[in-house]
Amino acid sequence: MIPPDDRRQRHAALTTLINAGLESLLPQLFDRILIPEEVKRELLVFHSGLPDGCEVRPVSAGDLLSDLMATIDAGEAEAIALAVESRATLLLIDDRKGRRKAELLGLTCLALRAVLTAARREELIPSLRDAFARIDAFGNYRVAEAAARVLLDSVGEG
Repeated sequence: MIPPDDRRQRHAALTTLINAGLESLLPQLFDRILIPEEVKRELLVFHSGLPDGCEVRPVSAGDLLSDLMATIDAGEAEAIALAVESRATLLLIDDRKGRRKAELLGLTCLALRAVLTAARREELIPSLRDAFARIDAFGNYRVAEAAARVLLDSVGEG
C-alpha cells in the first residue's frame, strides 16, 4: 500500500513536470506562477527546490479555505483559495475533486496535458508524444489514450 502523501505526490501536476524535467515550460508559457505555502512545503519534501519562476504567496485563512480544507487536500485547497484571492486566470490542477471545487468557484482549470499541448503549439517542445511518454515514465502520470489521440491530432502528431 502506498502512503497517502506519496500517492498524492505522484499525481501532482507540478511534481510530475519536475520529475519529467519539463518544469522550465511553466515560465515560458505563463507570466506569473503563484503557489501557496502548502504546495511549497509539499514540493520541498520531494524536491531540492522550487521550479524557476514560482512565487510563493500566503493564503488568507478565511471561510473559503476552511470549507475547501474540509473536503480536499490541503495543497489543492490552498491553491484554489490563492487563485480566487489573486484573481488568477488559470489554475493548474489535475485532482478531479479539486477541479470540481475550483470550477464551482468560477476558476478556469488547466490540466497538465493542456500545458504540454500548449508547449507543443508554442514550439517549446519538439514532440507532444515524447512529452506524454516522459510524464508517464518519470512522473507516473498517464494521459488517457482517447484524450492523447485528440491532443496529438490537434498538434499534427496523430
